[in-house]
Amino acid sequence: MRFKATFLSLVLMAATVFASVVPGTTTKADQPVKAVIDTNLTKTLLTAIGPVEAIVTFKSNKGVLPEQLQLLKNAGISKGLALESLPIAGILATKSEIEKLSQSDQVLSIYLNKTLQYENAVSTDLTGVDKVRTDDKMRKLNGGFPVTGKGIGVVINDSGVDGTHKDLEYGSHLVQNVIGSTNLHAVDALLPVTYLEGVPNTDNNSGHGTHVAGIVGGTGASSGGKYEGVAPGANLIGYGSGAALAILDTIGGFDYALTHQQQYNIRVITNSWGDTSDSSTDFDPYNPINVATKRLYDRGIVTVFSAGNSGPNAKTISGNYKKAPWVVTVAAGDKSGKLADFSSRGEEGRGGTVTVNGQTWRWADRPTVTSPGVDIISTRAISPIPLLGATDDAQYIEPAYVPFYTTMSGTSMAAPHVAGIIALMYEVNPLLSPSEVKSALETTATSMPDYEAWEVGAGYVNAYKAVDTAFKK
Repeated sequence: MRFKATFLSLVLMAATVFASVVPGTTTKADQPVKAVIDTNLTKTLLTAIGPVEAIVTFKSNKGVLPEQLQLLKNAGISKGLALESLPIAGILATKSEIEKLSQSDQVLSIYLNKTLQYENAVSTDLTGVDKVRTDDKMRKLNGGFPVTGKGIGVVINDSGVDGTHKDLEYGSHLVQNVIGSTNLHAVDALLPVTYLEGVPNTDNNSGHGTHVAGIVGGTGASSGGKYEGVAPGANLIGYGSGAALAILDTIGGFDYALTHQQQYNIRVITNSWGDTSDSSTDFDPYNPINVATKRLYDRGIVTVFSAGNSGPNAKTISGNYKKAPWVVTVAAGDKSGKLADFSSRGEEGRGGTVTVNGQTWRWADRPTVTSPGVDIISTRAISPIPLLGATDDAQYIEPAYVPFYTTMSGTSMAAPHVAGIIALMYEVNPLLSPSEVKSALETTATSMPDYEAWEVGAGYVNAYKAVDTAFKK
């Protein structure tokens, strides 16, 4: 009972901290007096019989330090994975072990390793990408060559990528393919994270990540260029977590991007997943996903998120981390330039300010922009999986191409469109900061007068104007 009372007091302490992040208010996110304990973790611990999966974020500007690993051991924790570039570790721990760990002044926060979901529910001409490729003025500005995102590294943080597909050929276009699933129950010690690299096909269970990768930068090789992606010249890096997905898996993708940024010139990471139970929440600066995306921002990497598929109701953006002021969150539009009914909305007037690392930011409960997400044709995983969009495929795809392409809808398809456009922007101006990229996307978006900003953000993304703005920066 004494532990339960202690933990309930920690819940109240954390709730007090989070309650201060409301519209028009300011909260400090630099150094909380005590470790912030996730309320979901606390509730789980109160009924758990054995150890639970948790994510510890340390106060560090590097990866997990040796003394922090020792801190875990001193708390009695013997199983877990420590990330390489982020100060984050996934652990298996009991109530008493987490209580002891939470007393350390080296710990920023401890969160439950929650389960997440992938967000499923002709597009390049809608966004202006075709004009980017064919416009003579833009070709001349780019040294005589079409703008294709050449050499820009884009991480596909998803279910995996099938690099046996000609449009996503492993070793040339797909420059790296990684299996990154983090199964804490499979470890028997406190270990550094390991990534299985060089796997030609990491998407043998859903096809979701392969479809996303094709939208970002498929070459169209299997269709004579007909179903080319947004940035076919980009260097794609697949980070696959499989069909089962949890928070630590996704953070592993962020960690991989940081660790290998220089090797692959990584400037963008696209994420088409979320948590519907985290929809009506305020931005939480202590959440490990927000810690990770802020670190990417500081290193010049733009994080792109799908908004979620729980529309048309308000307050449905699937994750407080999609409200972070340093990320780009994308709603889904249809081929007529309207907002898809399924696309998640924010909430009118909801937002606030937060101070992180001495800098004050304003966050808002809204997408950044809208891009195509309805009946999107892209690469089909070749491995033997169900036909994802069989009915729509017959309607929209020529029979000769059905073995190589499929149709899907969702904000999962909208986010990679914008990730590809950002790769185009970085090709023409690699000196852009993530804040300049986000600003350019917003200021050049096409107005959607039938909707409010909390529904569609700045409007329908306009690739041509965004790339033109990047040229002029």
